[in-house]
Amino acid sequence: MGLWRGAFDVADDGRLIGEAWLSDVQCSVEGGGTLGALVADGSRGKAGPPLLAKLLFTAAPLSVQVHPTDEAARIAGSSASGKDEAWHILEATADARVWIGLRQPVTRGALRAAAEDGTVLSLLRPHAARPGETILVPAGTVHAIGAGIVLLEVQDPVDITYRLYDHGRPRELQLDAALDVADLGRSRGVVVGAAGAGIARRTVATARRFVLEICDAAAGFTLAPDGAPEHILVALAGGATLDGRALPPGAAAFIPATGRPARMDGAPGATVALLHAGPGPSRCLVVDRGVSPLRRAGQPPA
Repeated sequence: MGLWRGAFDVADDGRLIGEAWLSDVQCSVEGGGTLGALVADGSRGKAGPPLLAKLLFTAAPLSVQVHPTDEAARIAGSSASGKDEAWHILEATADARVWIGLRQPVTRGALRAAAEDGTVLSLLRPHAARPGETILVPAGTVHAIGAGIVLLEVQDPVDITYRLYDHGRPRELQLDAALDVADLGRSRGVVVGAAGAGIARRTVATARRFVLEICDAAAGFTLAPDGAPEHILVALAGGATLDGRALPPGAAAFIPATGRPARMDGAPGATVALLHAGPGPSRCLVVDRGVSPLRRAGQPPA
């Protein structure tokens, strides 16, 4: 996959593999130390950023899995919250697929039987992965990512995943726990298509605790912290600059809730992801090209 090859590890046959955690608490910061320590120093002891961003590279299909809702996590006592996630597709082969929830409602027994006999994907809603689109995967949604995809994954920073099926790989499954939290109704996944030309800013996914916006760096924008939300910027294409410094594809920048403004510019096509806690589009972002900070694609200026 052209843009991303050489930036991250590849398998012996040249295929991209694995994942890169962009906003984990253990990520190194330029001034030394870790991101978790930086956030704790400036944010009244918080353990880390409010969101987790990853780049995924799928040389092989990933497991069929599910994350709990807030209520399921509370009942089980397994984590502080549930986990919603969103996928922004960066590259995909012509036959790449993802699966987002169930085609039709099923019983717990039917889902268990399909997981055990390896036919679980036949119960799920398939979707052809297309570069530029974004898919919201609510907590409780049984899901899977196929081979041949590079994507940005945004999620609540909760390390809890239950696997139902893993294509015969010798990893542990958590079938009972997965069935306890799985949404057995029709898929609630949301697919937002790629943006057309000339859109400077677009909200593509909104979950309970995060918002994902896609911004055109070529439009030029300033992110001025106001003491409330923290922001994470991720370069999705070449040509973006942050405060005059190149931000290569896949690089992430953490913008604290307080401090000096950050300036983003770029060449044509230099898109960046803007992640924050919401609600709604970030009020801290001002786009130069005559676009109101609260404007969304397809809506009139405020």
